[in-house]
Amino acid sequence: MKTIKAEILMIEGSPFPVIKEIYDPLSRRRDGTATPQAPIIIIGNHLDMLTKDNICLCIIPAINEKIIIELRDVYIFSSEKVCAIIPLVDDGEYFLALKIAMEGKERFVYIFPMPLIINLGSNGRPDISSYCSDKEK
Repeated sequence: MKTIKAEILMIEGSPFPVIKEIYDPLSRRRDGTATPQAPIIIIGNHLDMLTKDNICLCIIPAINEKIIIELRDVYIFSSEKVCAIIPLVDDGEYFLALKIAMEGKERFVYIFPMPLIINLGSNGRPDISSYCSDKEK
């Protein structure tokens, strides 16, 4: 599988998805932090392209771009907003990516430049205690 750049997809005539922001509803953060086994909201442009049969949204660990983890649960709200469920993965830095199968050609991977930081709490599960109200503590 070959890694490609956005310019190649534009030459092919496809509208290219652009990610402007990643929101984690569980931690209420908009800084690229994500909680495993929880949804993230991806905000950008041309995101409705992710519903095509030949395109799959993935995450790739920063330390090894040969490992591609497909996001199986991706829900399109509009061309500007998508919800995806992050699977259970190790802590670390990842990147969102598109796995693209073009007809008559080999498969390609496009890696978005925005990092996604997966962070579990010190006890091996998401730490949401700081997001609870004072009454719940």
